Amino acid sequence: MWDVFLLLLPVFVLIFLGMLAERFQLVPPFGSTTLNQFLVNLGLPALIFLSIAECRPEDLDHEAFLAGFAVCLFVTFGALIPVFHFLKFDTNYREEVVLSMLASFPNVVLVGLPVLMALYPGSPVVVLASTLTNILEIPMVLITLFILVNNGARGRHPIRTIALALVTNPVVLATLGGAAFYASGTPVPAVIESPCRALGNSVMPCALVSLGIVISARLRNHGDNSVFHPGRQAVILIGKQIVQPVIAFIALTAFHTEPMWRSMGVLLAAMPVGTLAYAMSDSYKVASNDASAAVIMSTLVSLLLIPVLALVVK
Repeated sequence: MWDVFLLLLPVFVLIFLGMLAERFQLVPPFGSTTLNQFLVNLGLPALIFLSIAECRPEDLDHEAFLAGFAVCLFVTFGALIPVFHFLKFDTNYREEVVLSMLASFPNVVLVGLPVLMALYPGSPVVVLASTLTNILEIPMVLITLFILVNNGARGRHPIRTIALALVTNPVVLATLGGAAFYASGTPVPAVIESPCRALGNSVMPCALVSLGIVISARLRNHGDNSVFHPGRQAVILIGKQIVQPVIAFIALTAFHTEPMWRSMGVLLAAMPVGTLAYAMSDSYKVASNDASAAVIMSTLVSLLLIPVLALVVK
């Protein structure tokens, strides 16, 4: 237990430093936004680009992992929609879909990747595992977006929105660029590899400090006007951090996933609610107060859950 805690200690320290920085105003009011923009547009694409471009063919031979984690995501997502409906939480269909997304959308990049990097130092497959699970989450995003747009939420036509997002998304472009190098067998030139590696190395500290800033800001600004439903929060937390990891373990075991990949899959499934789910909820003003509270609560719970879970599965 102590060894696992020591491995994860840098993760908790960086989150805490972010909270201190926000609390004592060592960063500007929108500091986390700046860090997130850097991560999404530069750091993460560089990391993904190199992880794909430098892959070996055997690295991508993980159909069992992909199938198991896909089952984990979509069984949780699909099963919780009727749960929210039948529990009579005074929700409409759009809210039920968003709440189910919150309970089944793990933060596999900004939290999951740094945690895996801490638990498996120097292992190149942790980036690949995070990247593959992030790709598997895309259909859930598209389904939720389609429902929001076609059930009264304001916004452009979903097909146009999705197409524009994919064409201009740096992560998608980095994935395609890395795939081109991988498919051609061409080594990445040093003039590209060096800056990409430097940017990629910044992902873990920046992501965790940014998360600390967000947690601190939301805790301080969570006033009486930001009301959330305790019953909904209970279902989200149980679904996200108990039910989903259990489903992940069962599915990955059923597909005979390699032990290390099964462990990474269970850990990734136990990650807190992804900030993209909150961003979508807030953008369309659907259960946004519940989404904000779910990000905070699931992150705080994960600080206690992940070390114990890591000890069990690692």
